[in-house]
Amino acid sequence: MKTISLSGSIFRVIFLAGILFVTNTGYVFCENPKDGDTLKYADGQSLTIIGKYHSEKNYARFPKSYETKLRKDVWDLGQHSAGISIRFRTNANVINVRWTVLGDNTMDHMPSTGIKGVDLYSWVDNGWKYVNTARVKGKVNEFTLVKTSGTVFREYLLNLPLYDGIDSISIGVNSNAEITVPHEKYLIDKKPVVYYGSSIAQGGCASRPGMAFTNILERSMDRSFINMGFSGSGTFDIPVGEAMSEIDAALYVIDCNPNTQTDLVYERAVELVKFLKLKRPEIPVLLVEGFYYVSGFGDPKESDQAKKNAELQRAYNTLKESGLKQIYYRKGDGMIGDDFEGTVDGVHPNDLGMMRFAKSIQPSIEKIIK
Repeated sequence: MKTISLSGSIFRVIFLAGILFVTNTGYVFCENPKDGDTLKYADGQSLTIIGKYHSEKNYARFPKSYETKLRKDVWDLGQHSAGISIRFRTNANVINVRWTVLGDNTMDHMPSTGIKGVDLYSWVDNGWKYVNTARVKGKVNEFTLVKTSGTVFREYLLNLPLYDGIDSISIGVNSNAEITVPHEKYLIDKKPVVYYGSSIAQGGCASRPGMAFTNILERSMDRSFINMGFSGSGTFDIPVGEAMSEIDAALYVIDCNPNTQTDLVYERAVELVKFLKLKRPEIPVLLVEGFYYVSGFGDPKESDQAKKNAELQRAYNTLKESGLKQIYYRKGDGMIGDDFEGTVDGVHPNDLGMMRFAKSIQPSIEKIIK
């Protein structure tokens, strides 16, 4: 693609398969290789991005200024687009998506559609309805999410990858359709919930982005969630707390027990909550225990997780006794069910576990916010 100036106007020039398309509308026009239709593409940055708290033109969870503040592992994981979504409105009967990921990551216990795929929802009958998942070929991808008849205007939600980052993404629609920022305020007009946690909070191991429990909660509660889950690295870090304190949130949730050494849980939990309350005394904080892992035949309540939960309970008691207000606690019992079917590996929730987790914690979050 080239940009040229003609008679003082800026035009985009695209050469594709011997066909030249010129536009000054902000769209890129090209032929759909699947059926020859002409599609126009809107860059994701021209639409409404939710689930991130800074305004830099990317799909990273932290602004550039945090690169030197965070541990390298947290910074690197912060380039993953977990919890970030694109809201838009269109009357298109064809919706195509093109996206390039940063790392082309793979894992042996999580589907590629969850790691680096995208999925689409539409607002139908007063709720978000799943539409389709864009399957992954590699680093550079393209997929037709919708192909139907009619020209009905709908509000859409495109969820971005959980365990990879987005280098670029654009949404294509048939050339006679409109694609704009949303008209409705779904997921946009309320203060977000900030959720700080581990690989489980980041979305491991959902089959697709929309099944991460923070994304499930987002749709169910009509409120965006800022996902600060970092695989293996959710350890009550003060620099992460600094980023959280920049967000005028409805609630801060801290769910860092899974990644934190038992003997550090108490000290670090107390320190982080005190830091947040110093910076944002008006924002409530919810401490969440880790749920009991279900692999093996031992008694889970004799595990390290039980010891960590006891230390978190002790931290909560100390914080309450110190006089801090709006500090809340959520036990981990039964969060993913008791039938041993809620995980892929005894630890990380599958889609069933994610649904159960969201359903279990939602009343606690709603009660605090209300």
